[in-house]
Amino acid sequence: MTDKPSKAEKRRKRQEEKAQAHRAKSVKFSSSVENLATKTVKIAPIPELALKVVKVHENPSINKFVSLPPNEEAFSNACHLTWCTTISDLEGEWSWQEQRCWTEEEWQTQILPNLSSLEKSTWSEILFEQKTPAKGGKSVPKHHSQELTTLVKEAQNRWIEIGLEEYDTAFRFRFANTVRAWGLRLEGHFYLVWWERHHKIYPVPQP
Repeated sequence: MTDKPSKAEKRRKRQEEKAQAHRAKSVKFSSSVENLATKTVKIAPIPELALKVVKVHENPSINKFVSLPPNEEAFSNACHLTWCTTISDLEGEWSWQEQRCWTEEEWQTQILPNLSSLEKSTWSEILFEQKTPAKGGKSVPKHHSQELTTLVKEAQNRWIEIGLEEYDTAFRFRFANTVRAWGLRLEGHFYLVWWERHHKIYPVPQP
């Protein structure tokens, strides 16, 4: 008959088993760390981003008068035309019963096509374009600047009423027959102010 192990022996045996288990766990952990240190990790290369450059055109400010020196004026003439309707005068009508506001049909069939087609041209090309009047036979610029003092008095007064009094020169585009587009040219940008149908803002001098 074998003697049963004493409590002290049982306690010592449990301690030895715990120590062995701890040593085995330590060896396993060390092995894992070594493998991690020597393992090569492959990282997929970062793809190159296709960057899109967007050119933003900033309209020149109309809050202050712009007077361009000769070299900057030449640069402005080399620019392509841009335009907008941000200061268009669309309220009321002229004394000759012409509405200042254009119709949707006029916008779609005349204003938008005519001005959009000019976006392909530089200001030098626009200013160089000539027309031959029905009378006289002498070529004159088709599109040009116009002193405010040459307009009818009603147009001069309206120009001041809508807050453009600091500008003493307008720009005028001539389209079919008596149709005109009046506005401001600042640097390379045209601000459309009036769309005219009957050539009344600047009356043709009578012989």
